[in-house]
Amino acid sequence: MKILAVDDDPFILELLPAMFEQADLNDLHTAPSGPAALDMIKAQKVPFDCMLLDVDMPEMDGIELCRRIRTVPGYEDKPILMLTAKTDSISIEKAFAAGANDYIAKPFNLKDIYNRIRVAERLLVSSKTIKRIDANDLSKEGTQVPEDITLGDKVFLANVGRLILSFSLGNYITQLDRSELDNYQVFGVSIDDAERIFEQTSQQGFLHLLTSVAETLTDLITCPHLLMSYEGNGAFLCITRDPNLPEWDRMEAGLQAKLDALDLLSDDLKQESISLSVGTPIAPNANRTQRVKKTFERALSRAEMRYASKCAAA
Repeated sequence: MKILAVDDDPFILELLPAMFEQADLNDLHTAPSGPAALDMIKAQKVPFDCMLLDVDMPEMDGIELCRRIRTVPGYEDKPILMLTAKTDSISIEKAFAAGANDYIAKPFNLKDIYNRIRVAERLLVSSKTIKRIDANDLSKEGTQVPEDITLGDKVFLANVGRLILSFSLGNYITQLDRSELDNYQVFGVSIDDAERIFEQTSQQGFLHLLTSVAETLTDLITCPHLLMSYEGNGAFLCITRDPNLPEWDRMEAGLQAKLDALDLLSDDLKQESISLSVGTPIAPNANRTQRVKKTFERALSRAEMRYASKCAAA
């Protein structure tokens, strides 16, 4: 695994090679700044497999560097881990929103490095199967989208603010401090009767609808706190610590009103046939090893239960 570590602290740059060697990770390269890192990335004939970026650097901080790396061809899906002494929620949320996949809090030890790099290796493998769509292209005529997309695919819509990979959202939730879990709310948002809508519209039309739903969520919820992922089957997972999050029924009504007001730019998709269900928010599961599975399942099932209750009342 070819790794690039970027940090303005000379001590860290001297420490990391020794730590990585103990973990049998010998192909480590270092850079002292964001601009130097970008130059190294662009000069490589064989691209880096993973990058570790310090958050707090002069001239260009790690969050801006992460954002710029994501624009370099071939680096759209490479694992990026943030090295940070800033464990405040907003800094970490901004890093994930900029394209980071994980983080390691300073001061770190060999076990921290080893565990998170192994997680990055799994991401590197899984990213090869993820269908990545640039949301900016969906409204353009002649845009080609993969023809093999299925309703269940966890498609990644790049360039949609606050929308990140499902794998990354799992990493984020896993590392939340247990003492702060009650400050977070996780909820599912699903497109009602998504199978019917998927079947009656084009691939591009359905992807454009997903983009519209995600953008509507960022309009309604305070974005410095929101992160979300698309989980397939017309369903989104959202996590926020917004203290002013509306009650779920008001949020559902607000999302629906905003979505109804949009021009979805699709002749084959009837706007009046689209409705959303929002599940009641939950706190992340306290058990760290089961947190992702149990939290994701509960949040998505509550959105399904909401849709079922609307069908029963109709």
